[in-house]
Amino acid sequence: MRRFAPLLALATVALAPYPAMGQEEEEERVLRICRQLGQTELEVGIEGTIRDDESKVPLAGATVVIRYEAERGLPTPEDVRLEADGRGRYQACGLEAFREIRVRANYGSRRGKERKVELDRSKFVDLEVDMGDAAFVVLSVVDAADGRPVAGARIDFSPLPVSGVTDSLGRAAFRSIPPLTYGLRVAHIGYAPLETDINILTDQSAEFRVELNTRAIALAPIEVRVTGRDPFLLTSGFYERRQAIDEGYFATYPEIDQFIHLGQLFQFKRELSIRYRRNQLILLNGRPASRLGFNRRNLGELKFDTVRGIEAYRCSEAPPEIMNQVPNTMLLTDCNLVAIWTY
Repeated sequence: MRRFAPLLALATVALAPYPAMGQEEEEERVLRICRQLGQTELEVGIEGTIRDDESKVPLAGATVVIRYEAERGLPTPEDVRLEADGRGRYQACGLEAFREIRVRANYGSRRGKERKVELDRSKFVDLEVDMGDAAFVVLSVVDAADGRPVAGARIDFSPLPVSGVTDSLGRAAFRSIPPLTYGLRVAHIGYAPLETDINILTDQSAEFRVELNTRAIALAPIEVRVTGRDPFLLTSGFYERRQAIDEGYFATYPEIDQFIHLGQLFQFKRELSIRYRRNQLILLNGRPASRLGFNRRNLGELKFDTVRGIEAYRCSEAPPEIMNQVPNTMLLTDCNLVAIWTY
């Protein structure tokens, strides 16, 4: 028997807001719009990300409606409708330049605020939808037979890209999740996957208990392949994030070994000292480095031969399994995350 029921209320916690983009950063991103589509001087484009306005969770599959303002003496082009991808991103190219448009994002029955945009050039326009006050939800995963916590269980919500992994107590916290009816999947090797629906209410604070039943698994013969991937980085999700985060910097020990003569960890790559120097949130093996006695100055004491991998990107790009390790009080404005994995 599988049971899924609310257990108890917890204190409300909210994620810090995503940092606003500076003008130079926006212009840098705008330069990539429609670059490969051969647009003329009379054609421009817009692109951006659609998020829940409170939790900032990307709204995969949201729709965007672009409506031209009527102008005297000019025909009014038809409305343009787009669908965001799995990361909440959209792009519209071939729009008429020097026109005014109104842009709105919708998600199901929820409608975002309409934005007025002047198409004097290609632009980056982030859109938001009011999904309601975000909820704070904890999932507690246990063995159905004896109630023991199940550590390392994978939790996936759909259709929004929300996921996590349970800790040693079998719990995973989602501190800012938009209210919605989700499809929930909980899986762990040796257990039958649980799939059910969960209704997250506006401004809810609750813990849900999930019970998994053991299942005998017939394993195929083991085939050993040498992939060259570090097993620790593999289980920590390093390689998955490397594929998913477009504008991050990732390096494994073999890739930074050529810089060993520089002697200090944060001098081995120019991006880390220039691009990621301000408001750094530094994690060491998934935990805030400051709590382990390290700061930006003495991180140079780490030896190259102890480093398995390094990743750096904006905190806004960090997935839940990384940010869930950071106390809410340590979240920074305009934050850049540098995560170091060591032996």
